[in-house]
Formats: sequence, C-alpha cells, structure tokens
Amino acid sequence: MVAAFGTLMLALAAGALWLLLCLAVPRLHPQAWPALPLALPVAALVRGWMIEARRPAAWLSAAAMLVAAAYLRVLLMASALAGSFGMGFLQAVDHAGPSMLLSLAWLSVTPLDIGLYAVSALLAAVVAWNLRPRGRG
Repeated sequence: MVAAFGTLMLALAAGALWLLLCLAVPRLHPQAWPALPLALPVAALVRGWMIEARRPAAWLSAAAMLVAAAYLRVLLMASALAGSFGMGFLQAVDHAGPSMLLSLAWLSVTPLDIGLYAVSALLAAVVAWNLRPRGRG
C-alpha cells in the first residue's frame, strides 16, 4: 500500500515536471513523445526506492506512466483555459472542476498520443523488470 501511494506521488510529480517542460518549450506542448525518456527515471525510482519485487515494480511503473500522462493532459487543459480566459492557473482549475478538465483532456488526446503513452508504460515496465533493486547497505 505504501509503495502504491509513493508511486502515485511520483507519477503526479513526473506529470507536473513534464508540464513545466511543455510550457517552457512551446514546440513540445501538444506532443507526447517526452513520455518515452520520462519512463526511464520513473521506472528506476519505482524499482529502486518503492518496491524491490519485479512484477509489482513493473506494474506500478507502467501505471505511474499512465497516471503521469493523464495528469499532464489535465494540467495542459487547465493552462489552456487559464490562457484563453485571462485568469490564473489555480482559478481556472477551480472554475473548471475535475470532470470538465478530464473531459477536455480526453478530447485533446490523439490515437498517436495513446500509442506513445502505451509504449512509454511498456518501456517503464520493462525497465523496472530488468533493473536491479537498490542495495540495502
């Protein structure tokens, strides 16, 4: 249970960092390919710090990548709403609410994005499966 909670927090942090990258480099804004390199540190952190067993680490790493991708899309929609209506980011999140942000996020996803997110989840699972856990010294 602790590993699942820690992985969820790691996924949310990864999604937020990914958002900062997308906002800092406008050409990356609509693209999903940064999920592939992000899968490597996420898998390494899950396997090295969250859980040592291979199978749960692989599942948690894949789930973390999917949560990070979904969180990124929600945050991108909140930033788009904030920019469109001339309000602050947190104000846009508050006014839109989670259901509207999730709906807009789902509408913004293309089949290529879904494929890249699935590949990044698979990559995270494979990396977590093959990494050696951090030693307990």
